[in-house]
Amino acid sequence: MKLTIVIPTLNEKSFTEKLINSIKNNDFADKEIIIVDGGSTDGTVEQIVELKKKHKNLHLIHNPARYVSHGFNKAYKVASGQYISLVGAHAEYPPQYFSTCIHAIESGECDVAGGFLSQQGKTLMGKAIAQAMSSRFGVGDTPFRTKRKRMYVDSVAFAVYDRKVFETCGLLDEVLIRNQDDEFHYRINRAGFRILMIPELEVIYYVRDSLKKLFSQYFQYGFYKPLVLKKVKTGMRLRHLIPSLFVLYLLSLPFTFYFPYWLLPLALYIILSVYFSFKTKAPFSVRLRMIPVFPVLHIAYGTGFLLGLSKLWKK
Repeated sequence: MKLTIVIPTLNEKSFTEKLINSIKNNDFADKEIIIVDGGSTDGTVEQIVELKKKHKNLHLIHNPARYVSHGFNKAYKVASGQYISLVGAHAEYPPQYFSTCIHAIESGECDVAGGFLSQQGKTLMGKAIAQAMSSRFGVGDTPFRTKRKRMYVDSVAFAVYDRKVFETCGLLDEVLIRNQDDEFHYRINRAGFRILMIPELEVIYYVRDSLKKLFSQYFQYGFYKPLVLKKVKTGMRLRHLIPSLFVLYLLSLPFTFYFPYWLLPLALYIILSVYFSFKTKAPFSVRLRMIPVFPVLHIAYGTGFLLGLSKLWKK
């Protein structure tokens, strides 16, 4: 096989069949699909077993450790492709996604390639979350989320890798249950490999559909980021620190009893949240729901980051 596609799953029954069919119908024929299941209890495994009867080169691996890094590393050991892609079950990929990425790698333009992440929601709150996660105010300067421009980037979602990248840089870090792809991409950049974002390859990614799920997701992103930065110090960016500084500021608000002007930054933040919410072209009902999404993103990530600092002193 020229291409191996690895898909980690955990209770993804509502997404899996559509995803498998879309990938199988992709224009790149010489491929195998390895699904790594982390212990699904919603019928995902049974669904995959049935799909295996219809689709040649579809394989199932069980991942008792549950997490993506462990699952991908298990899949890599049996993968036969020269090119390997780690994709998400909550996404849809354009027909020429894999062939275009492989062509870019084989032409010598890059060593890793991926597309632009078009974030979408299925409910009103999901659509509001998607809009906020596509905003620089929401997620900072993350090119594959906010910039539709062909460019070399530090990281890209759902990438296609030349196998030589793993042979040089190693596999995913199993200590990390979040941000494992970011840490791996930092290693890739440090080794001199190039990651290319191809904006015409628009990947549709379905975001969380509730503020509770979003908080949990971004808390974990923040919690494991200090450990990533400890491993790869060159990955530090200002956007990683701002949410935690914002959380520290919020904790200091009781002092406004003595310094009323200390409320001005909070007032400015609220104004910016409203401005960036209503700046979009989304329906009014979505824009209104965006207002609380921004603080959830920032407080969840910042709180996680501050608590994750404790990992810096652990071996």
